[in-house]
Amino acid sequence: MSRIADPRAKASLLRAAEQVFAERGLAGAKVEEIARRAGVSKGAFYLHFESKEAALEEVVQGFLEKCRSFFQAPSEWAEIPDSPPEIFEFALARDLRIFEFLWESRAVLRILPTCQGDYEYLFASFRSAMAQVTKEWIDHWKREELFRPEIDAELAATLVGGAYNELVARMLACGEEKPPLERWLAFAQETFKRAFGAPTMLEALDGAPPRSRKTTTTKHAASRGRN
Repeated sequence: MSRIADPRAKASLLRAAEQVFAERGLAGAKVEEIARRAGVSKGAFYLHFESKEAALEEVVQGFLEKCRSFFQAPSEWAEIPDSPPEIFEFALARDLRIFEFLWESRAVLRILPTCQGDYEYLFASFRSAMAQVTKEWIDHWKREELFRPEIDAELAATLVGGAYNELVARMLACGEEKPPLERWLAFAQETFKRAFGAPTMLEALDGAPPRSRKTTTTKHAASRGRN
């Protein structure tokens, strides 16, 4: 009689695989060690994965799907603030949630450069989806007359994506000392708002008190805790 895969064992194996890959890379990772850390047999590993490469693929895919869930398009939000001060808080809280997750997932982030060649299709799909969502947000703010109408949304999305990728790289370079993520993100957001902003946006930025540019929690973020 064939054995039945146990979802709990698979979850334990994925967590263990993430740890081992982060420490040893794909080449140095051993199935035996992954199974041992998960508290299962080597045979149980092969019940769930064909190889360590297949386990890595699931680790990477799960991480990218979680990242994607944090950054939703405007159409996926039931309510979006319409006054600039609330927009500043809303956007900063959203980005801070994403970067807090990335900080907690830094072990996985350090794995990614070692496996992009084999799993480029996953990264290509993820980058394309994130660029599209960013473009949709830029188009949204243009319709709201907060970004200038002549802004090329696709090009602007490319610039935003590149800047945030650099922030992730800088975060990882900090080692285990957590950087001031909120300050970084507030600076990045103000920079892009000034670059793309219509007069209404710029007036709001110039009139915003310092605290409004550094808030950490908002009613909008709290209402999205399920995401």
